[in-house]
Amino acid sequence: MNIRQATLADIPELVTLRMALFAELGEALGDQGEALHQASVDYFSRAMAEGRLISWIAEEGEAGSGLLAVGSLALFERPPYPGNLPGREAYLLNIYTRPSWRRRGLARQLLAAMTRYADLAKFGKLWLHASEAGRPLYEQAGFVGHSGYLERQPD
Repeated sequence: MNIRQATLADIPELVTLRMALFAELGEALGDQGEALHQASVDYFSRAMAEGRLISWIAEEGEAGSGLLAVGSLALFERPPYPGNLPGREAYLLNIYTRPSWRRRGLARQLLAAMTRYADLAKFGKLWLHASEAGRPLYEQAGFVGHSGYLERQPD
């Protein structure tokens, strides 16, 4: 098994697995499916090239043999605040393993690579939203629940 940072060449498969994640979570994409796929390709291409997004992949054997699992960190900076003087944060998203490869530790290996990167880069905060299935993995890695998050959707 090979765990590595993704390259721009991996984007088509990264996005394919992202769309599989949405489908598995029951997201009704309807007519937006194709537009969301293209918008995701555009975002990953731009954000990875600018260094605002780093993705990791798990693959079997040689590079290019097909992605088995993926995960990403969206990197950003906020004004300094108590507990995070550098203001640097990373949002962990899109950890997804192909169903036939689950329960083999791939998500755990990806999470370890991403948290190691965040620690070395001295991010003041690493956060995520977890599915119920993923919550135990994150809790075992030291993530704790936080009730102070609210979100507003545009009208």
